[in-house]
Amino acid sequence: MVYELYLEAVRTKVTRFEHASRLINGKELACAVGMAFRQAGLPMPEPEEGTEAENFQNESLKVLEGKTGVEEKLMDAIRGYSRRDEKVDEDMLAVLKLAYDAGL
Repeated sequence: MVYELYLEAVRTKVTRFEHASRLINGKELACAVGMAFRQAGLPMPEPEEGTEAENFQNESLKVLEGKTGVEEKLMDAIRGYSRRDEKVDEDMLAVLKLAYDAGL
């Protein structure tokens, strides 16, 4: 899998449009969360494999809300993630790390 494609997709969704475009899967969510944690100067989150993506999203938002330095469109993208049928897997963890290391 080419994880860098998720990085480019999320960058495009939060920089090229007036409003952030919807994240379409858990890998894009993981990517956005990694970018946001990096921008906020926080340590990279470490969700466990098998965690519901919705729980990962909610826990990440609890930590990120009110932090400075995070692009608002990136936060909007994370807030707007709505898939409820995914769990954190090995690919999501790899994308999370890649995005955290890259920032935005």
